[in-house]
Amino acid sequence: MPMLLVADDSELDRMVIVELLKKEPIDWLVEQVASAEEAVKLMKEIAFDVVITDVLMEGMSGLELLNHVHKQPRKVPVIVVSGQDTRDAAIAALQSGAANYIPKSGLPALLGETVRQVLDAASAEKNYQRLIATADDMRFHFKLNNDLGLIRPLFGLIQEMAIGMGVLTLEDCTRLGIAIDEAIVNAICHGNLELSQDDMSNVRRHLHAKCPIEIVEQRRKQAPYNSRFVYVACLITHEGVKVSVRDDGSGFALSSVDQERQGRGVTLIQNLVDKATFNEMGNEITLLKRAVAPEHPPLNKAS
Repeated sequence: MPMLLVADDSELDRMVIVELLKKEPIDWLVEQVASAEEAVKLMKEIAFDVVITDVLMEGMSGLELLNHVHKQPRKVPVIVVSGQDTRDAAIAALQSGAANYIPKSGLPALLGETVRQVLDAASAEKNYQRLIATADDMRFHFKLNNDLGLIRPLFGLIQEMAIGMGVLTLEDCTRLGIAIDEAIVNAICHGNLELSQDDMSNVRRHLHAKCPIEIVEQRRKQAPYNSRFVYVACLITHEGVKVSVRDDGSGFALSSVDQERQGRGVTLIQNLVDKATFNEMGNEITLLKRAVAPEHPPLNKAS
């Protein structure tokens, strides 16, 4: 049973977060504290699976708590919660190692889904580790038929290989998994299925609930959407991991990306990996996560 820790010095905000988590149809336990200092103390007693913290708190800040967590032998994914006027702080947290972030205005719609996403990405399997450790490189090419249920097994496989080869730490794999998740969801839902923003809000609420999403199931069976695919290419070497995600949609002009609609997803991806680039058409994104201690120059060529 997952153990969650909520740290926020606002009693009202803390209550909102805890109540939202209790409403989720997930069997998890939630502990709450009013400061980062209390969180540090409690984490010495309980092995939490996810920490949810406000960015700005009296005393030790959420960023300082994040830095403390990342100095511990057991790496716990941290989700930061930021106010509308603290987006820069959220980006700083992602760049400092946070697994995800949520604006406070988006808590009702995003909290449960984000926690499930982080838990999924953190649960990389470790089977076949001895065999995988002998590999010099791994190359994968996938052709996905807009099935959201294939995303977790796909990034789980990549995580397993990257960890087994000693290329990435579990913490880095969690961050890479979330970036891949975001990229493929965007490719399927925005690129191929052309879902509206209202439809996407519904998808986001149920994406990791492991149940069919009606609008997605309907659209992926209809023409012309049923003839579109998502193509994922992955190259894993001892230099790092490179993942390209391309859809059959019409793409978008890079200069006219609607930041209000796509800002959070793009911000996540760009700050969870070392490099994220779009092609000129706007229907392909390439993610690069460099090895923990690279012995060679960074990858400069896709598979």
